[in-house]
Amino acid sequence: MVKKKTFEETYPTNEKYQRFDQRNTSFQQKRRSTGSLLDYNTDEYKADKIRKNVPGFGVVDYAFKQAAGMYEGMPGGDDGMSEGYYSWTPLGVGSLPKGVPKWSGTPEKAAKIITKAAKYFGAVGVGFCPLDERWIYSHTNDGKEIVIEEAEAPYINDKKAVIPKSHKWVIAMVVPMEHKENSYAPTAIEVTSNMGYSRMHILSGYVAEFIRALGYSAIPMGNDTALSVPIALQAGLGHMGRHGRLITWDHGPLVRICKIFTDLPLPQSPPAPSGIIEYCEVCGRCAKKCPSESITPGPRTWEGPNSSNNNGSYKWYNDEDKCLRYWNEVGSGCSICFRVCAFTKEKAPLHDLVKWILRRTSLFNRPFVVMDELMGYGNIPDPRKYWDEP
Repeated sequence: MVKKKTFEETYPTNEKYQRFDQRNTSFQQKRRSTGSLLDYNTDEYKADKIRKNVPGFGVVDYAFKQAAGMYEGMPGGDDGMSEGYYSWTPLGVGSLPKGVPKWSGTPEKAAKIITKAAKYFGAVGVGFCPLDERWIYSHTNDGKEIVIEEAEAPYINDKKAVIPKSHKWVIAMVVPMEHKENSYAPTAIEVTSNMGYSRMHILSGYVAEFIRALGYSAIPMGNDTALSVPIALQAGLGHMGRHGRLITWDHGPLVRICKIFTDLPLPQSPPAPSGIIEYCEVCGRCAKKCPSESITPGPRTWEGPNSSNNNGSYKWYNDEDKCLRYWNEVGSGCSICFRVCAFTKEKAPLHDLVKWILRRTSLFNRPFVVMDELMGYGNIPDPRKYWDEP
């Protein structure tokens, strides 16, 4: 049986750890240095790919990718703090009638209704945990300090973004990324990333408005305001893989994370079953298949390779700068590490059996790694055949 550990035992931080400045992410450093993030999103780049008849980058493929990325047409795009569905203030749709007391119930009852509502609105996983200040960014993309203060409601002004001290709980939610379309990474047919971001907007906005209609406050967010992966880990949704992303037992890494800070009391979700990290330690397939060599083949450490990493956490650090450079070379958000991950599998009794074993013992990890490669899991299909398939 794989030994169960607490969150702090599995993901410790040391004295070097500090809240991360969002301006230091590889995305924001690229924007500041060049004025753009994704060089391949220009019409010139796309037209060149189309004229060269590159498989997976045709007119229909690009149209598919763009339509899935509807979030880019929303205010703030994928990381717009307090914009669009990520608004920190009520959207005016859900409200508690005057004279009616706010909903009351135990934290467990609150978790039950939030989970049911969130899954109806599109979540495939929901977890809860206390707000841990370590995961909140120190500053926003535009340099505002993010602080926790006594306040009646969350707000943002020219100098700071204020999270009220009353917002002591976090709801972490994941939306799905489809296995079929992800298998075509890194082409434009891999629309699951774009679709995931669009779903994150809708899900977090809908659940936030649901909470407001109960009489409580909610701060919905996507990739802004706080680090998504450690929150999802702390909320029991899965474990961090070698590629630095969340891996869930039900959907592997094929999920996108959104979260909500709230003053609605909620319980701590149980930790996800162990077994994922132990498998990643002997697998390393994502590192072997990474074309930019961004993923470390070695053990977990306390420090990363450059300023895009936040040192002081015990984990696998990746070179996100090299990863982003490859995106702009290949013309896609890549996602090869998701495609080749051993936990990226369609539902099947055999796959469920293997996961059942992994949760209970690590004795068969190495044979499973060999079998996974021999059976050809994670190989890319022919993009030219996608639109002819049922």
